[in-house]
Formats: sequence, structure tokens, C-alpha cells
Amino acid sequence: MGPVFGPNGPEAFTDDTSDTLWAGTVRGEYTPNEDLLIYAAVKRGVKAGSFNAQLAGGIPVPTSAIPYDEEVLWSYEAGFKAQLLDNTARLNANLFYYDYNDYQAFLFTGVSGVVINADAEYYGADVEFVASPFEGFDFRLAGSWLDATVKDVPLRVDGPISINAKPNYAPEFQFSSMARYEWAAFGGMLSVMGDLSWSDSYFYNLRNFDADKFDSFFFANARLAWASDDGHWEAALKVENLTNAKAGIQASIWPPCAVVMKFPSGPRAGSD
Repeated sequence: MGPVFGPNGPEAFTDDTSDTLWAGTVRGEYTPNEDLLIYAAVKRGVKAGSFNAQLAGGIPVPTSAIPYDEEVLWSYEAGFKAQLLDNTARLNANLFYYDYNDYQAFLFTGVSGVVINADAEYYGADVEFVASPFEGFDFRLAGSWLDATVKDVPLRVDGPISINAKPNYAPEFQFSSMARYEWAAFGGMLSVMGDLSWSDSYFYNLRNFDADKFDSFFFANARLAWASDDGHWEAALKVENLTNAKAGIQASIWPPCAVVMKFPSGPRAGSD
């Protein structure tokens, strides 16, 4: 495999892994009428195990933490898809439960990080409503709920303290909407569109410290466009982040100085 950087310098580490992995799906559907589909499914997914590679100069990783096992997911879901209002609208809804065995979680360690195995559970639901009630107008509204827990996450690899943690980048609630209208104008099609999105707060570090949390945010965007009938030409004016929200999208940690670096989304901006 490679070296382990112990207190006396690089030490040899050798190991191998060989697994037979399988995945599959069992799904059932029922259509009581032509406007409604009800379904349920059970799925098994896998992600192969591997090895953590320690960086020179980093915090020593215990030999026991170098290999990590395959991740096994059992997924259970049920939902429906319905056509409404004389086929001018569609409503989709889904409930799910994910049961992870040996969930592969990334844990910051020193100047890099390691993958650890920890069981996890996800409960969730999502709903989407899409409508085109009259010619040229489209509307979409969607929302989701997620209650996810990664169990017995160590604050330090092989350390004595562990917590039940929220996974990274997994907000509990999210909502979004979009409206668009187009009509014939100036020898082509003129359109106006706006979209909104809101996200609950979420962590970007599995240890779930307060400093490792992004706040909730609300985004709004708008677009005005004209397109020629033959599709060869388009002119558009777009404004992103009308609310000038400063939403966290990425972060990293530099442990030698305990520095947390957060990278926010871009400010309000226009383009054409």
C-alpha cells in the first residue's frame, strides 16, 4: 500500500481487499386510472471499501483506521405521480427511508481527512407541483424534508468521544419555485422568468461544531429574453441573487492554525 508516517518516520503498511458486491431493485407500480401512478420500491446499493492515505507531516492515522469497509444501503420508498386539472398540472410526492450499514463518512483529520465507517439513517420526503394552466405559462413549486443521522461519529479517529451527527450539506428543509411566461413579440418569442429558492441551515463538517454551520438562505433570480422563431438568435438579460444573499456553498479547515475558511456564493450580479 504505502507508508505510515509514525513518530519514527515512514513505516511500511501493506494490506489488500477483495469483495463481492451486489446491488438490486424490487419495484411495484399500480395505476388505478390513467391519471394516477402509485409505486413502492426496495433497493440495495453498495460502495466499495478502500484505504485512507496519510499525508506526510499530518497527524498520524492509526493503522486500524487506514482500511475502511464497503458501504451498504437499503433504500425503501413509496410515492405517487398524478395528472391534475385536465392534464395541465402534475403532482409528484415521495417518501423514503435509507438504512446505511458502514456509511462512508469523511472526517477532517489534521491537514487532510479520512473516511470512516459509521451506520446512518435518512428519513425524508419530497413533493413537486408543476402546472401549465394556459398557453405560454409554466409554474413549478417543490419542497423537501430530510431527517438524517450518522451514528457514533468520533470527534477524533479512535478517540473516546463520539456523537450522533448530521451529515454534511444536508439541510432539513428546502423549497423552490419557478414561474415563466412567453408570448409572441417582435417577430419572435419574448419571455420573462423568475425563480426562488430557500434552504435551511446545514453543517459542512461531520463533527457538527457551531463554527462548521452555514446559515439558512433565500435566493431570487430573474431573466428577460427574446428568441427568434428559427431559434438561431437569442438576447437575454439576467439578474442573479436579487436578494444579495450570502449563502455558504463550500468551506475548508486548516487545522495547524484552527482556521475555518468559508466560501460564500456570489453577490447580486447581472448578465446579458
